[in-house]
Amino acid sequence: MKTKTKKRLAGAAGILIILGLLLAVDAITGDPFSRAWAQWRALHRAETLYPDQEFTVASSYSGQFFNYGVTVQSTTSTDTRFDVTTDFWLFTQDRAGEQVENRWNTCYRMGQEGAEQIAHILATDAPELDLNGIYGADLCTVELDLAWEPDGEGSGRSHPEKTPELFPLDGSFDASLLQKVPSRLCVQVNWTGTPVQEDLDTVLHTLKRVLEANGLPVTYYDVMLVPMYSLEEYNNHEAIQNGLLESGPVPAENIA
Repeated sequence: MKTKTKKRLAGAAGILIILGLLLAVDAITGDPFSRAWAQWRALHRAETLYPDQEFTVASSYSGQFFNYGVTVQSTTSTDTRFDVTTDFWLFTQDRAGEQVENRWNTCYRMGQEGAEQIAHILATDAPELDLNGIYGADLCTVELDLAWEPDGEGSGRSHPEKTPELFPLDGSFDASLLQKVPSRLCVQVNWTGTPVQEDLDTVLHTLKRVLEANGLPVTYYDVMLVPMYSLEEYNNHEAIQNGLLESGPVPAENIA
């Protein structure tokens, strides 16, 4: 083989190696050009699905293995927000059906609004309950799951798709909704010492009494009592875990 031919082959091999390394890095970290392309495709998909609305990019994520995720947000509808993924620059999928049309966004937001109302009521009418802020990015003290089902297919989740007419896009939470769909209230209560079943029953009774007195009939109550120990006792993680007392989802009708 001639020396010139060998040099050409070596040069081609070097280029292929460099391209392979670039693709390997791109597969791990992503690149700004592919991300921008994915954002454009996501906005195009959103405006095709909802031609009467304008959209912005709320966030971008992933980028590994040539998969780019984008969350698009309507400028006029809070609940018209969904994820779009693009694989290998050409294959695009969206979750508009689940998140928007099946009313997941609306259900979740209404649950947050209801939880905020309940938190204010409990702070006023049951100040003896020391609620622990652990729910959501804002570390709220109350979680309210609407259209929540404990049994059957998809149990332990909210299913607003079964009654989408009760979750109008961008509609506000109304207490009457609690009489139309099952709901679950979740709270963690800080407790002095090690809680026992009688303590848990008392908390469940208090929650049900206060909420129903305020026109908020929740279907299921899920409560955890968290023992509050001294600093020395907090070092014993196993003891703390053993001291936790959790009710699981208790039907309101079973609470005395």
